Amino acid sequence: MRWRSNLNKKTQPRRDARTAVNGTLRILWEDSAGKERISQAQIVNASVWGAQLRLNEKIPVRSYVTCNDTKLGIRGRASVRYCNFVKGKYEIGLEFTSENGWREP
Repeated sequence: MRWRSNLNKKTQPRRDARTAVNGTLRILWEDSAGKERISQAQIVNASVWGAQLRLNEKIPVRSYVTCNDTKLGIRGRASVRYCNFVKGKYEIGLEFTSENGWREP
């Protein structure tokens, strides 16, 4: 049996390079009570398979969010991989379940 260290995961490059993006994205998600929520998020960076967003609300890890912004070219369903409180806002990392349509400008 081979053991894998979590440290190796951090040193491996991402599947796709992230690019800084300036814009807002409306996301749809479900809170812990099962109520649908809509939030406006600031996009920090994006790639074909992921994105980092900054918003005012905490979204639980492993929650799913949906977005569809034709102007930015980001759409699809994504899983929240992390949610950290940083400088008065929550930064969340998204991993899309399939390519999200985003292309580097």
